[in-house]
Parts: sequence; C-alpha cells; structure tokens
Amino acid sequence: MNPYKAIEVGQKLRIVRPNQKYPPTQRVDIVIARGAFGSGEHETTLSCLEEIEKVNPKDMRVLDIGCGTGILAIAALKLGAEKAVCIDIAREAIETTVKNAALNGVDKRLYPVLGTLNQLPASLQEPYHLILANIYPEVLKEIASQIKALSTNGTILIASGVPWEDNHEIVTLYKSLGFQLLNNRWLEQYTTFTMLYVG
Repeated sequence: MNPYKAIEVGQKLRIVRPNQKYPPTQRVDIVIARGAFGSGEHETTLSCLEEIEKVNPKDMRVLDIGCGTGILAIAALKLGAEKAVCIDIAREAIETTVKNAALNGVDKRLYPVLGTLNQLPASLQEPYHLILANIYPEVLKEIASQIKALSTNGTILIASGVPWEDNHEIVTLYKSLGFQLLNNRWLEQYTTFTMLYVG
C-alpha cells in the first residue's frame, strides 16, 4: 500500500500526508504525519472517524482519551467541534498530536494533556458532548466511572480498540452506568461502539 495515498473515510473525510499533492475534492482533509502511533488506516481509527462524522460534532466539546496521533479530535474539530481536549500517557503521542493539530490549523482549539484522566486540570474537568476512546478494553473498564463523571445528559461516547470477545462485557458495564447503545460495529478483529449518556 502506498504510504502517501489519500484514504477516503465515510462521506466527508479524507486522510492525507503533509507536503504531498492530492487532487482537489469536496472532502475535509485530515493531514496526519506518519509516526509511531500509525497514520490513520487502522480499522478502529477508520470506524471511529465514520462514527464521528455521523454524530456531526459541530459546536461540541470533545474529549479524546488515548489520543495517539490526535486524528479523531482533529477530525471532530475540522467538522466544526468547538474545542477538543486530547489526553495520553505517552509524551510522544502528545507531541505528535500537537504537530498534527498545527498541520491542520486547529491547534488553537486543541488542548493537549500528558497523563491520565486523574491529571486532567480542574479547568478541563467539565461535561463533554463527545468522548472518544480508542484504547485497550482494560483501560475502558478502569476509567468507566470517570467517563461517566465527565458526561452529561446527551453525551455521546465513541469507543473502540475492544476485541470481539470483550465487547459484551464493556458494553454491559457502560449500560449499567447510564449509557444507551446506539451502534455496535463488528470489524475484522475489533469492535467500535457508540453510546448515548442518559443518566
């Protein structure tokens, strides 16, 4: 596969590489530099992007947990989100996210946080309209109550990185915390699910 080839996602998005020329399109370009956290072509990333597009994140406050390259938050911002907080325990992920945000011209609306949800600054401990979490299932279990605390009535959670065999357990856990299942997608190896917080 050509590492510089554009990847069309959903109805509106296209992943492209910096410093490359691509034919013009009506799609929204997400510029992602290749790096240690991939470049956007993994099935979990692509499915999350499709779900973000369906949600229509215009004017939403977004929290991206385990942001990696920042691609999910950047896509939400380019689709009209008000602001995005990106949190990751890996310094390289935060550095990559900041770089990619600048490449996309959304760095003024993106707030990077190095650490865990426990280290979220008080000023950012607010309810979010859209929470993104493409992370390991054990982490989704561990932070479930914190995700609930950062949700408000109508918050949408898009989660992925969950293998088939763990899906039922994770979805059931979040249902017990007041989330309703909107969509559950079974990919080749993983699942991506979208939930609505109703309290």
